[in-house]
Amino acid sequence: MKKLILIVVVSLFIVQVSDAQIFKYGIKAGIGFSSIKMDDVTGISDGSDVYDLITGDGVMGYHVGLQTRIKVAMLVIQPELYFNTGGGSLEQVVDGGATEVLNVNFNRIDIPLLVGVKLGPARFNVGPVGSFVLSETTDLTEIEPDFEMFTSSMTWGFQAGIGLDISKISLDARYEGSLSALGETFAVGGADFPLDARPSQWIISLGIWF
Repeated sequence: MKKLILIVVVSLFIVQVSDAQIFKYGIKAGIGFSSIKMDDVTGISDGSDVYDLITGDGVMGYHVGLQTRIKVAMLVIQPELYFNTGGGSLEQVVDGGATEVLNVNFNRIDIPLLVGVKLGPARFNVGPVGSFVLSETTDLTEIEPDFEMFTSSMTWGFQAGIGLDISKISLDARYEGSLSALGETFAVGGADFPLDARPSQWIISLGIWF
């Protein structure tokens, strides 16, 4: 009896797999809204003014790349690779009320590996994402001549969100956060301050499957 039940279960699984398109690939593109996470830095003196550095607003970027999918029954495994731009901003608040916005922008490669379930046209995904920063620009010229906001080594975060598949079109909305605490530091006035080398971001994507 146990062998019969096992044979039936395996047979049903094979039928489901054979009826489904197990592997497919496509392209994707979209926009993101990212922001920098750091502790506020107060009482900085540049010799003429005293100012604070505080977390500013997020910035909008874009991403474009490849998406793949392995689907078995309701389980979905979705590796991706895309070029991503983003960053964040800080506000330099001088005593007396004057404020200057300092922007930090990056170009990087993101490699998410998402696992989720598919219920009809809807998907629910979560998984890690590794990132390599290719280049960055910053307005923070007063913080060390060789200052870099984002590390050049791979950093790790996570993505979680929902998706919708309509024929060959995919729509995704995800949140991306860091898997590490404020592990990076930068120096101002001889003191070190903590910084998260991975900006958090919201991602909205449109994809096409081939």
